[in-house]
Amino acid sequence: SAQFRKYLKKDQITEIVGRSKDEIDRITTFFEKHNIKVEGVHPHRDWVFVSATKEQIEKVFECELSAFSNARTGASKIGVKSSYSIPSDISDLVNFVAGMNTFSFGHWDAITSVEATAASVTPQSIYDNYQVPTTGSHGSKLGSQAVVEFGRTANFNEEDLQTFFGKLQPSLAGETCGVVYGKNDGTGRPSVEANLDVQYIMAAGPYVNTTDYKITGSSSIEDEFLDYTILVNSQNQPPLVHSISYGEYGGSYDNTTDQQFSYELQKMGIAGVSVLLASGDNGVGCNKDGSSQEFDYPSSPYITMVGATYIDSVTKKEVGATLSSGGFSKDFMQASWQASAVNAYFKSGVALPDEDYYKPGRAYPDVAAYGQNVQVVASGAVKAVSGTSCSAPIFAGIVSLINHELMSVGQPPLGFLNPWMYANPQMFTDVTSGSNPYEKCSGFQAAPGWDPVTGLGTPLYPKMLDAAFAAAGVQRQH
Repeated sequence: SAQFRKYLKKDQITEIVGRSKDEIDRITTFFEKHNIKVEGVHPHRDWVFVSATKEQIEKVFECELSAFSNARTGASKIGVKSSYSIPSDISDLVNFVAGMNTFSFGHWDAITSVEATAASVTPQSIYDNYQVPTTGSHGSKLGSQAVVEFGRTANFNEEDLQTFFGKLQPSLAGETCGVVYGKNDGTGRPSVEANLDVQYIMAAGPYVNTTDYKITGSSSIEDEFLDYTILVNSQNQPPLVHSISYGEYGGSYDNTTDQQFSYELQKMGIAGVSVLLASGDNGVGCNKDGSSQEFDYPSSPYITMVGATYIDSVTKKEVGATLSSGGFSKDFMQASWQASAVNAYFKSGVALPDEDYYKPGRAYPDVAAYGQNVQVVASGAVKAVSGTSCSAPIFAGIVSLINHELMSVGQPPLGFLNPWMYANPQMFTDVTSGSNPYEKCSGFQAAPGWDPVTGLGTPLYPKMLDAAFAAAGVQRQH
């Protein structure tokens, strides 16, 4: 396409998606007429933020609000009991009201159990097996990267970061992670999850400017993800690569919120931002009687979902991890760019699970990286951690290094990754062994080509770099 990687600035995106001044005035005047305070308008002019009492909301949106509590997590929030209506005065301008129908189910974090034969993974494993370069010095890399943390306790510890460098990658000693939004309080008990994210995105993307988002304030995972994307789309120069190790499975999600979140991701993509998400740690997921798989949230096709592998300590080969979440979403249909790869999997003759799954849905993961027996530092000590929470920041750091190489010759960054990845399967190591059963569900088997355990495979940096330059129509200097 002639528009490939021709990214838009914030004001250009606003011209595409934003409401006119007159339309915004209509909306704000409506709320002011009902004594509802307008707190602000998003820079893209596609969100209006208001604050109101329970009574005002119930009257304007013809609904009944109630407090809800999650029996599984203990979280609570205010939401509508059944449905709400958008007033006819503004129904031609307003599509939906955020937070009304979203309820948290639960979420997954980094885990400490490992496959019995999983060899330990350190930054050197990434450099050796994924052929990732480590050259550079402080401030020498173009581009930027960020980890995204959710919840008040998701704090990384700077002392642990320096201990990690000292023990496992001494050349990075003194490199630090800033905070682009929120407040990181790593002085108390640090979060293993946040430590892992920061340590491994910086190890895999050495010397790239790294920052942290700290998203708090909502008890619903759908609202948290939507808040995050709205925030990023309001920033003038957000980090170019984002790694998220947060999600859940088995819930029932509000489709309107889901589609809005995916829309916000598309805006991030056309601004040149890459977003990578840990696919989850529950294999295929499974309902109580084992008759049907459960899919993971979020699963938008406009996010790159990363599954997990491990190094077999005997064969030294990479294997798809049992925990690696994969399968087919019921929130989104299969994307056109992955159709050929997914169809090839079903035609390969591989044994398929007996339980139900939604074959036409968005297939995931897209790719994979190490996610078992990964060595991190927490509270001053090295410990093994497992989960796709390891895989996402590793892959994200590698993407950041490719961005640096592209930007060094005046090319734009990679941006939205998925179509490019599916068009270039040669830039991955094809992982053909492993499976992802969960509880009573048998799960999928890894196979040649894309599969629902490891996606297209794990990164080979030199081949990814070649494909990135080829897509840009630029000759790479070796």
